[in-house]
Amino acid sequence: MSKPLAIILHNRLSAVPAPDEADVLNQVSLVQDALTQLGYQCRIKDTGFQLYGDITAIQKLRPAFVFNLVETVFGKSELLHIAPSILKALHVPYSGVSDEALFLTTRKTLAKQLMQQNRIATPAWFSSSGAGISLVPSKKYIIKPIAEEGSVCLDENAVFTGSALAQEAVQSKINTGNYFIEEFIEGREFNLSVTGCPNDYTVFPVAEMQFTGFPRGKEHVLGYRAKWEEASFEYQHTCRKFETLADEPRLHRQLVETACRCGEIFQLSGYFRVDFRVTDNKQPFVLEINGNPCIAPDSGFIAAAAHAGISSCEVVLQIIQHLN
Repeated sequence: MSKPLAIILHNRLSAVPAPDEADVLNQVSLVQDALTQLGYQCRIKDTGFQLYGDITAIQKLRPAFVFNLVETVFGKSELLHIAPSILKALHVPYSGVSDEALFLTTRKTLAKQLMQQNRIATPAWFSSSGAGISLVPSKKYIIKPIAEEGSVCLDENAVFTGSALAQEAVQSKINTGNYFIEEFIEGREFNLSVTGCPNDYTVFPVAEMQFTGFPRGKEHVLGYRAKWEEASFEYQHTCRKFETLADEPRLHRQLVETACRCGEIFQLSGYFRVDFRVTDNKQPFVLEINGNPCIAPDSGFIAAAAHAGISSCEVVLQIIQHLN
């Protein structure tokens, strides 16, 4: 009996990919190894500017499903929902978060509006359209891209006070419609990795990102350098810890319940991650909801699973149990 066919689909890399772009190949390798162990015949396909043609060619192969690792379309992560939209239109089953949920969570200000409407605490924000806040000179803010991956163009230089001079400096970016301003929450940073579907989530151990040895005045920001530039101070002084909430069961419960509520509100299936900042008075704020987060072998998602005694193969199995 022939093995069922699984297609692993990822975005085509540029000629000289940056580390964050090239990392998708590490995810492909992990998924291929897992699916092979699970009894699937695997084919790896990439997609570029001929998106429709690439996916219709996949349809003709009649796969059992497509494992969707497309992180950008036409080089933009704000368009990543298009690939699963085409798969859905062609009735090809695919893994991970649905196209609708990817659209909602990728557009951060839209996601924040939905969180606010559903009483999920998220930092106040301002953009060229939508909700607005009055900037206070004594407070800190951070400027973020609206629809790019969270660490892109992000470091401590993105943090500023609400002074008139600082407002003027960031106004040109805000006016492009590509960025928004968010109140900067100083405090502890956590993330929760989740698999499953609404009413049936598995939450992996809570991870705390700790900023060790940061000099006074250097903002605690989990930005691009901290994630991708191994020689940088930020990379070498930012670490992931588990079991840091052993003596804080109430906060632990709040984070888990809020992550699951986010999944329910956005109808997230497959796998996702929720990022938090927690103030000194233990108030959690959701910074971002990430559908289909990185599952490379060295990723936080796989680290959280491993801490729970869950193998990479089991993670992939949990993901494909909830196809679209």
